[in-house]
Amino acid sequence: MKSVSKFALTLSLLALPLTASHAAVEEKPAKEKKGKDKKEAAPAAPKRNYSKPFIAAYTPVVDLLNKQKNPAGAKTEFPKVVAAIANDDDRYEAGILAINIGAGVKDLALQEQGIDLLLASATTPANIKTEYTFRKGAIAYDGKNFVNAEKLMLEAYNMGHRGNNIEFLISNAQSQQNRDAEAMTWLGKAIEADKAAGKVNKAYFVRAANLAAKTKNYAGAANWYKQLLATENNPDYWHDALAFFDRSLTLSPEEELDVMRLMRVTNGLRFQQEYAQYLDSLSYIGVRYPAEAVSVLEEGFAKGVISRNNVTFSEKYTEAKARLTEDTATLAGTVAPAKASPKGMLASLTGDSFFSHKKYDTAKELYESAISKGPVLDKDGKDQTERTRFRLAMSKVMLGDYPGAKADFALITGANRKAIAEYWLMYIDQLSKAPAAPAAPTAT
Repeated sequence: MKSVSKFALTLSLLALPLTASHAAVEEKPAKEKKGKDKKEAAPAAPKRNYSKPFIAAYTPVVDLLNKQKNPAGAKTEFPKVVAAIANDDDRYEAGILAINIGAGVKDLALQEQGIDLLLASATTPANIKTEYTFRKGAIAYDGKNFVNAEKLMLEAYNMGHRGNNIEFLISNAQSQQNRDAEAMTWLGKAIEADKAAGKVNKAYFVRAANLAAKTKNYAGAANWYKQLLATENNPDYWHDALAFFDRSLTLSPEEELDVMRLMRVTNGLRFQQEYAQYLDSLSYIGVRYPAEAVSVLEEGFAKGVISRNNVTFSEKYTEAKARLTEDTATLAGTVAPAKASPKGMLASLTGDSFFSHKKYDTAKELYESAISKGPVLDKDGKDQTERTRFRLAMSKVMLGDYPGAKADFALITGANRKAIAEYWLMYIDQLSKAPAAPAAPTAT
């Protein structure tokens, strides 16, 4: 990822005020006011013990900078100040002077020298050491010295520095060293810091997801997008969340289908391979779900994502279209036998057909009929009750019965379907928050 341009330079131009006078600093205690206007006296500044040679060298350089407004001249004379340093107070004041001169002439090296002097002085206040440890890290970061940048910024963070997106900068410095797992941890801290400040930086979530995917942690990547979806209903986020989620699990064709259906209703289908994957998950293309196959293919053709000139898609479309006429003609006659059957599986499969035709009300009735007959067992004796209940919940979503859908999703216990249900529940929450459509104008 591209480093922050001129980040350190911008920060380091914010120098500290000079605290020494042109001669010795003469500190006198403030007199207390008496009577009604008596106020608490401000705490006195710490007494400094500057050496006489240092004051002699320092005073003319300060005059050049402040009185004569000649930072270039001050820079030329500054080595004399460094040569006269005799103690930590001298070192502290020389550091501040170097930072101010460096800011005036835009000399980053001189400012860094000043920071080093401040950090080396035992009398530098803790809060100033914290701030300038970070700024030294920022200079290293801008110079692409990510090892030192990380070290110094971690020191500053542990000393209490917050702000300046420090968590993100630490993360990026680690990522630049190919330590992506640690980088993700610090991105998490950056996101938490934003939350505490009432902010959302979407780029952080995307960055974290990309780092997770880079390490083939697809579940982690999906989770970052899932958190992002909680902040914004965005088709691109839906696509990426579900694409990574799909890669994180081994799904059956029926489970895969219900993931792809969610990607479709959230307008998340983006690529040719996803349309192919959707068609594959429809199982017996053109036999079981011809209506849904035709609908999906026509959407893909209309968007230009897939082409009728593609042999695979054109053949599947022809097959599904040919099967659709018969499927539509016989559909209505399948309801009564399905409801009358003592076995719930026939009603469940018939419900699937109606769902694929977008006849969600009839699908709902059939799924409810199937569940009412006890465990829904397929021809091999495998329990398909959860699959049926999941499709019942999906039907309720499509019909706008969000409380009913939530109640059914809450009963899902299988690991894969429970994980898929979490995304459908997020979709329900977003639909519930969506503004109602404006009422049609009344005729006059």
